[in-house]
Amino acid sequence: MYKILLTGFEPFAGMKTNVSGTVADLLDSTTSTIALGEFPVGSRGVFERNPEITWESEILTVDSEGSKRISHRVQSRGINDFDGIIHLGLARNGKIPLIETRALNCNRFISADNQGRIAKGEIISGGPSEIPVTTSIDSIRSENLKHPFEFSNDAGGYVCNETLYNTLQSLTSSSCQHVIPCLFIHLPPEELMSIETQVEFVSLISAIVAQPRHVDVVGAMFEIDGRWLASKRTDSIHEGKWEFPGGKIEMDESEEMALIRECKEELDWTVKPIERMMVIDHRYPHLTVSLHFWRCESLSEEPPAINSHSEHQWISTASLHEFDWLEADKPLIQFLQSENH
Repeated sequence: MYKILLTGFEPFAGMKTNVSGTVADLLDSTTSTIALGEFPVGSRGVFERNPEITWESEILTVDSEGSKRISHRVQSRGINDFDGIIHLGLARNGKIPLIETRALNCNRFISADNQGRIAKGEIISGGPSEIPVTTSIDSIRSENLKHPFEFSNDAGGYVCNETLYNTLQSLTSSSCQHVIPCLFIHLPPEELMSIETQVEFVSLISAIVAQPRHVDVVGAMFEIDGRWLASKRTDSIHEGKWEFPGGKIEMDESEEMALIRECKEELDWTVKPIERMMVIDHRYPHLTVSLHFWRCESLSEEPPAINSHSEHQWISTASLHEFDWLEADKPLIQFLQSENH
């Protein structure tokens, strides 16, 4: 189960209700299984297609204190059990939901907040001019959400932007290694989008925000006389680790197409995919990966080129376990060395 901290605002500027507060109240203390639908390999933004989501909601005051409330919770480590934070606000002139991609360090109030404050200038003196949201926008973009929405790079100059900026500043300046995903959604008036539809939209976004980013990758397995081609990583995160050559499946690309492209890029080989050997789903701290391993045949006579790795080696099946493999590849190594192989 994933847990979302959801905020909305109280009414302001003489309004009797605020749709953001209404939606937040309706989801507060509820739990739902959210159906994201099935997606082809390589095109999904998140791995779990029917995650269970629970919400805890707060209604923020439309003033300086309200804009800092979640920021203060972040600083006091009062959000460690949440998988994501979603701020909701009202876009009075909006027709569809707007997903904000950043917050600006600038107040541009043209009307007073509920404290009578008209703020202008920096929100945090000397702070970054802008802070991107900590949610994966690509994950949202990859999902086929049935409701129309738009991405926005300007959350306005009022308390909504101020709240998002304060929260993001606390999240990104925290000493924690993992930054909790945070997003802001501007909702249109309920006359243009029913409350029921807005609740459904926020629920779908919650199911994406709560999960780590997901990628589908292919791994090419070449065997000659009981020896397997292995490649040594050079990137900073996995430097020195061994893997089977391959890479990410791109949008609208089949596994076979990805294998052919990746082997040409990494090895400068023309290859023929033969059969899928195994699919491994692995979760890193902030990323999920589905690895699709295929036995392949090289149609090239030259040795593999050194393009993306520091070296290649042909390793006997009996010696595979002696190398420092990527964690996600280890079940395949065990399979290859098992009696059932």
